[in-house]
Amino acid sequence: MSLGAPSSGIRWKDYQIDTPTFQLSPVEKPDMSPFLFHMTGKKQILSILDPDSNNIPDNHGFLRSCVPEATSQESHYNAEVVCFSESPTFALDFFRHRSFKRWRDDQSYGIGFDKSALSTLGARPCIYAEEQLKNDIIVLKERLDTVEIDDPVIKERLPSLISAAYPLIMPLLENTHTQGFMWEREWRYVNNANGGLQFPLDSIRVICCPENEEKEIKQKLGDYAAQIEFVRSWREYNEVTNYLKSRKKEMHIPQKNFYSDDKEYLDSLEEQLENHSKVFHKIDAFKSFIESIESKGDSTNEALSELQNTMDMMLSQIRNLKEKL
Repeated sequence: MSLGAPSSGIRWKDYQIDTPTFQLSPVEKPDMSPFLFHMTGKKQILSILDPDSNNIPDNHGFLRSCVPEATSQESHYNAEVVCFSESPTFALDFFRHRSFKRWRDDQSYGIGFDKSALSTLGARPCIYAEEQLKNDIIVLKERLDTVEIDDPVIKERLPSLISAAYPLIMPLLENTHTQGFMWEREWRYVNNANGGLQFPLDSIRVICCPENEEKEIKQKLGDYAAQIEFVRSWREYNEVTNYLKSRKKEMHIPQKNFYSDDKEYLDSLEEQLENHSKVFHKIDAFKSFIESIESKGDSTNEALSELQNTMDMMLSQIRNLKEKL
């Protein structure tokens, strides 16, 4: 059911989306993902997960930084970064269909990290800049080291501004026939103290790979594989079930014997009914979108049925309690 107008009698609280921005998934907004993916090929993913270097701690992977493909053609641009995409899981295979190089390298492999965690480490969205803005930032970056600035505020703020923006610059390429790379929805990690990003294997949330390659990747990961979801980015879609699992700590059926009186029990029931109702409406509104991607109707129908039964049970208990009070 779609969200109606206030006059229709629908409660805003039943449909309110209050998920933090970096945790938004396609359950709430189909074009969002709570993950940042680094897309790569088979040989590369194995070396990322098990780097051959004495400088990398045990149980850590390593993503080496480099000058991004689209900006490497700029003769004066040399920022080395680690690149990610915030594209939803189901859309990742678009990359291979869009870029010959990615298809040739068989980039059907991806490592997905929690977006909030990488943001805390300093990863940031790219700045898609038209030609003049891009050139201005590059020129200023080159010249700042050779000129003296008298104004103390500009002397302090301008180098900081340009240094922060420079590694995030991405040409908009608005006048080319392909109109650039905004489809990548790129984020970049720019701290190059170690030549890239060292990450603990337990920070991985999702891995995209062909089914017949999963076993070898799991062997590289060892015990850490048990907490990682493996998906086929070109045909699997599990955001809804993952979202429901993530809500288990918040969603439960209150047990009467845990409460000192009926009033406390009633308050808890009403709170949990609202939590279940929010999830129910989100999944219900999203059901048609999932089914248009791939036939996932059975899983969503099952989830909706389970939630509906739980809400009906709690509504019955609430009515009985209110009659008693």
